[in-house]
Amino acid sequence: MHAPTPPRLDPAALAFTCLLLPVVTVHACYAIAVGQGHLPLCVTYLQGCTSISATGRYGAAYFLFKGGILPTTTLLAAFWWLAGTWLRALGDTAATRQRWMLGLGLTGAAFLAIYAVALGHKGEVYNLMRRFGVTVYFGTSYLAALLLVDRAWHCAEVPLRLRRALLAVVTVLLVLGLGSIPVSNFVADKDPIENAIEWVFTLLLFGFYGLAGLAFRATGFRLVAGLQPSPRR
Repeated sequence: MHAPTPPRLDPAALAFTCLLLPVVTVHACYAIAVGQGHLPLCVTYLQGCTSISATGRYGAAYFLFKGGILPTTTLLAAFWWLAGTWLRALGDTAATRQRWMLGLGLTGAAFLAIYAVALGHKGEVYNLMRRFGVTVYFGTSYLAALLLVDRAWHCAEVPLRLRRALLAVVTVLLVLGLGSIPVSNFVADKDPIENAIEWVFTLLLFGFYGLAGLAFRATGFRLVAGLQPSPRR
């Protein structure tokens, strides 16, 4: 009798969930908040009539926001562990950069959780938790994404189109981040512009996880019993 084939888990599915769960949650919260009269209706990515945080502050959307974003933080922590495992399976030997990537990714996930918990509560402490949480999440997650792109670029098994797509995303994120600086300091009516940048930046950052999932799948990355990477194709 042949030994049973150990089950294989698809890390790409988790990466896709890291994209879909928060994006669907935020847009559903916005639709609910608009429907309940808490927020105005607009094309947020262009008009910036409201911030992402505002979508999770009112009514039923408050509970949905936390119910979607808090599980996302756990998925993100798993994603960054998988990203390091994937790089090692592809033969990457830059262990120090992999550890930095994991540490930055885990830090970002933790501070996103702090942000989600604090959102909707009043008081200086909660305001500080919310602002510090989202700022650290964006900063550390972006740096982790840069490290992932750097290491994946040296892996020939990753299709060139996906390497270029990942590089394009982190480049546009950098441009948006730098572009927000003069807006914050020199534009009088800055809120709509800052909100629109925030919506686009957030969508692209979560889209990065989805692109990484495509790279996982393109290289045949799987986890077998015991959470060990399967042989490369």
